Amino acid sequence: MPSRRRVFEPKIDRTPPNLQKLVRLVFSEAYLPGDRLIERDLAAKLGLSRIPVREGLQKLVSKGILLKDDVHHGLRLRDYLPTEVTHLHEYREAIELAAARAACHNRSATSLVQLDLICDEMAREAPNAPSPRWLELDWQFHQTIVEASGNERFRNDFDLLMLECNYVFYRLPATKIPATSREHPLLATLVHGVVDAHRQIGKLIAARDTNGVVEAMRLHLAGLSNRVHRDVVKSQLEKGSEAGGGDGRPPLRPATHAVARRARSRSRSIQSR
Repeated sequence: MPSRRRVFEPKIDRTPPNLQKLVRLVFSEAYLPGDRLIERDLAAKLGLSRIPVREGLQKLVSKGILLKDDVHHGLRLRDYLPTEVTHLHEYREAIELAAARAACHNRSATSLVQLDLICDEMAREAPNAPSPRWLELDWQFHQTIVEASGNERFRNDFDLLMLECNYVFYRLPATKIPATSREHPLLATLVHGVVDAHRQIGKLIAARDTNGVVEAMRLHLAGLSNRVHRDVVKSQLEKGSEAGGGDGRPPLRPATHAVARRARSRSRSIQSR
């Protein structure tokens, strides 16, 4: 029986509308890691002029989300190799640990109630996890903590970080979770573990326990990071063993096909000189 498709789009209301459209397109299944991003094509797909698209791309480059393509002299998505996935996790961890610590000092009664309500709904939605609604609630929990921190810089950076993490952690072929928790007992255990971790984090914020909440958040984020890192490494190893073909070259080392394409293109360019 084919697995149900789960699509969840984090809300990034603080991001300007045109940049929102661009980021959502870039981090959709329309583009895979390492793919080139051509300004005129993006503008056509979005129905925008090239000027706002160019400005948006420049902003994403400045944030380190997109990279310059040395071969084609344009822009491209990151390859999201294991090291890059680790760096993304470290970036998210830096923001969320600091936000959780600040939330202990700045949280309001309303934010504490919101965290409790989100946990309650996540528990009710757990049998369907990881459904789009469950993923949305998961992001809402973390977003509520960032909001409760009172730090405008955290809030602004977290918006774009949410989109990138959603793409890497849930939408790539290597990291999708195809089954519901009802179908997989192990996944059910992980899902309820997330809810329990969220409740504990909420209690520590309510108690203004800065050391406790930082450690609880670190452990909670590490669980997700370890799963994604494992899945990405496994995917790279599988691609490496399948590549090579009938041209006499040995199998590729664990790397994405995008890296291999750029390496071959660079080699042809050097040979033609």
